[in-house]
Amino acid sequence: MTVASMVKITVTAPRSGREELVEELHGLGAVHLVDLASTLREDEEAGGLTQAYEADTRKLQLDLSRTEFLIEILERFEEKKKGLVTSMIKERVHVDYRDFQRVSGEIDLETVYRRAEELDVELRHQDARIAELRRELDGLAPWEELDYPLGELREFTRVETRFIIINPLSLPAWEEEMEGRCPYSAWVEVSRQAERAFLLVLLHKECLEEFNSLGQSYNAEAVYFKDRTRKVSEEMGSLESGIAEEEEKKKNIEDEIREYLPLKTAILTLNDYLYNQLLKEEAKENFAHTERAFVLEGWIERGREDEVQKEIESLGEEMDVSFGEPEDGDIPPTLLRNRRAVLPAESLIRLFGLPGYTETDPTWIMAPFFVFFFGLCMGDVGYGAIIALAFWYMLRKLDVSDNVRRFFRLFMYCGFATIIGGILTRSYFGIFATEPERFPRFLQFKFTFDPLYNPLPYMAFCAALGLLHISIGVAIEMRDNMRHNSPWIGFCEQGTTLIFWLGVAVLGVRLAIKSSVLLWAGLLIMAAGAVGIIFLSNISAKSILGKFFGGLYNLYGILGATMGDVASYLRLYALGLATVAIGAVVNILGAKTLGIPGLGIITLVLILIVGHSFNLVINFLGAFVHPLRLQYVEFFGKFYEDGGVLFNPLALNARKTVIERK
Repeated sequence: MTVASMVKITVTAPRSGREELVEELHGLGAVHLVDLASTLREDEEAGGLTQAYEADTRKLQLDLSRTEFLIEILERFEEKKKGLVTSMIKERVHVDYRDFQRVSGEIDLETVYRRAEELDVELRHQDARIAELRRELDGLAPWEELDYPLGELREFTRVETRFIIINPLSLPAWEEEMEGRCPYSAWVEVSRQAERAFLLVLLHKECLEEFNSLGQSYNAEAVYFKDRTRKVSEEMGSLESGIAEEEEKKKNIEDEIREYLPLKTAILTLNDYLYNQLLKEEAKENFAHTERAFVLEGWIERGREDEVQKEIESLGEEMDVSFGEPEDGDIPPTLLRNRRAVLPAESLIRLFGLPGYTETDPTWIMAPFFVFFFGLCMGDVGYGAIIALAFWYMLRKLDVSDNVRRFFRLFMYCGFATIIGGILTRSYFGIFATEPERFPRFLQFKFTFDPLYNPLPYMAFCAALGLLHISIGVAIEMRDNMRHNSPWIGFCEQGTTLIFWLGVAVLGVRLAIKSSVLLWAGLLIMAAGAVGIIFLSNISAKSILGKFFGGLYNLYGILGATMGDVASYLRLYALGLATVAIGAVVNILGAKTLGIPGLGIITLVLILIVGHSFNLVINFLGAFVHPLRLQYVEFFGKFYEDGGVLFNPLALNARKTVIERK
């Protein structure tokens, strides 16, 4: 629920212990390294701590790219998963940590890569050869009915043979001109396909010039059968045999590639191993070096000092470890610490950008509001049950990364919220009632809404949620202002706005509960807030007139912004209404098909399945995007400043495997 507090760590050690220390830091996974070397190079007073360490990572990067190539080619030939969801999720390979450490010596990467590269080149050559033969076969297919050897058609002394393709619509005019301009000629239509007529033309050599001119005027396409001497059907048979032979060669190559599939797990593991070796080598570039020693700086989470110091000093007495507090100008990294219930919402924070180190982590506020807003946008008990069950099932059955599991859990929560939203709007798979009494007794709940025929109460409910949401954002900004400046400034700049909004909220309650006390209380609180905004909100101004007119301008801005912000939350009503209305239309259309003899039930089922599936999918997308916009624009706009640096310690980083330590 907070941004973790950070402590600066500095380690000084002899160069001989560098490799051992990097291994220890990598195993600890607790130290976020700072690029001290670059900082000292820019500092003229750094003295001798300016020697650069240039890691020679070319061999690691080369081997890493080789494993990437092998993984890509093997994945093309492994058996594909069945099922819509499982086919979209990559399989995770679980590897014991001891096997992970030994993998570099268990596979001859150079030999495997070279052979795989040769097979890939051969395979591409076969694909090109097969594609070329198929093009030739397709080119011969329209002439298959020509029952005469092509070689003999080229052996006439005074007659030329031409194969042309012409538009059938132009054929009558072309024939008429041919009779006049090329009298010593004959032609036959071999076949016709759509807008193409395939013609065999025999003409006297004296007519060649006229024939070429005529062909250009009609956009005739000439066809040449180079090196083809037999009948077209015989040539096609030869091509088909050639294609079959090339396909067999291709299959043999693919089979040899598949023989390497048992190595895939080892190659995936080797890829992660090499990547971690690369991380360790690149980490050394952050250290400041002298001829005999080096210094590193970094950040660790407060509370882990003793653990980290003990592990580092266990490497030898020459390891000097010290800790310090953040100083002016330091930018500690951001590490969010949230409980399991709200942890899935961290993914939404990361989509926008991490808060700064001194900012408030909004995850614990954002999580319930986002989930509830999602539920109002979907607003159907049936759809909510499907969403919750689907993501619950995927959580149990699919072996996916932690980030994906967080999204699954978040959407499972959203499914439960959708059930609540459906109860509030009395919608059950698009079946809704304008009066609760029309439902069975166990589905009759108080304080529900009719968004279709009596929308004002539901719209007021959404507006009230919006006012509460943005008020919390302003309250967070007031808290941060009080922490970083003073309680008085926080009260003047944000507290007066909250008082004004409290008066608006009391008047809103007055609309539902007829009470003169609430009316006067709301007006008095609003007036107090307005006066506070006018005279206190611009307290930093130097002159009294500046304070007054600046505060007056702030009041005007707050009035306009409040109306705009609160109106944005009416999209919750609009999207919920759309879900209910589309579901109702699907049900009505399905009911109208019941009268179709023999097909009524089948048509009804099809319409219900397709219609409700479409409604669920399209509104699921809207229910994700629009509540997210309310968080990022209306809520975050009141207090949030992103730009935090992700806490990224030197640690075991498994991208393609799951490393299990026992």
